[in-house]
Amino acid sequence: MLNDIKIIAAIAATCIALVAYIPYLIDMFRGKNQPHLYTWISIFLITAVMAYIQLIGGAGIGAIPTILGVGVNAIILFFCFRYGTKDIVLMDKVCLAISVLGIVAYVLLQNQPVIALAIVTAAEITSFIPSFRKTKNSPYSESLPSYYLLMLKLALILVALQTYNLLTASYSILWILVFVVFLIAVYYWRAKQPHKQKVRHVNDAPLI
Repeated sequence: MLNDIKIIAAIAATCIALVAYIPYLIDMFRGKNQPHLYTWISIFLITAVMAYIQLIGGAGIGAIPTILGVGVNAIILFFCFRYGTKDIVLMDKVCLAISVLGIVAYVLLQNQPVIALAIVTAAEITSFIPSFRKTKNSPYSESLPSYYLLMLKLALILVALQTYNLLTASYSILWILVFVVFLIAVYYWRAKQPHKQKVRHVNDAPLI
């Protein structure tokens, strides 16, 4: 019975992983969503590493949505070069460098998995800082429905895991917390920005 629940959760998480970014991509093509290139470079690289960590940690079918996420992240990263925000500052470059160094450190410290995981975790958090900064400056530049779907996907991944330990569960738990904090912050920033600014932002956005 428990194994059946895990299989169902894995299938559901996989389906959500396929559709979660559809509204994100649509809004990107319409110019309403402007993802940060450096964040998505980091997310792509780190998700690939975390998929590998989950596999060697014994996640089993629970790792399938994460593996699929690597492919989806690659697609979004590709389109970021055209549709991503131009709001890039030195701090964003520093955050990207820290994320890349975190991945390199993981490769060098694979024989010490706890230390390697701690480094990758720090790199994960750092990778999202550019998006936080960009969205604070432009609160309507992110499509939020995809974040709710991603949180649901991550929760289902936790249910689907066949083995629970730091290597398999930390990725999902961390990103759920990051997304919760991010969504609260975005709604706060939007509440402070006059509605007319939102309208102007959408109308001025390039459409295809």
